[in-house]
Amino acid sequence: MKKIIIILCFFLFIGCGKKMEYQNIQVKEINALLEEHAFLLDVRSELEFSNGHIENATNIDVEKLEQNVEDLIPNKERKIIVYCQSGNRSVRASEILMKLGYQNVYNVVGGYGAYLNEVK
Repeated sequence: MKKIIIILCFFLFIGCGKKMEYQNIQVKEINALLEEHAFLLDVRSELEFSNGHIENATNIDVEKLEQNVEDLIPNKERKIIVYCQSGNRSVRASEILMKLGYQNVYNVVGGYGAYLNEVK
């Protein structure tokens, strides 16, 4: 009986551990993270990317992210800034990255649209 209680407590303790989550950031926070050598990831389509993007961004369509990201960003501790057009696909991409074990993921709230508004 004592062993069962110890085992149950162990699994309860493990289950209550802090879940790693991505962080939402504002456009104005991008430059500070880039100064820390963060990887800037645009998860829009190739066509959207070719029509304009944040300087030094790398493009991987969110639909291809899971198959391609580990070759491009092998260091799972590297800071990754993720953006799309308005913020929906980047949330999905951030969740994928977290599921793959990336630990420092930052989602740009409002995406490229917010970036264009900030730059004007």
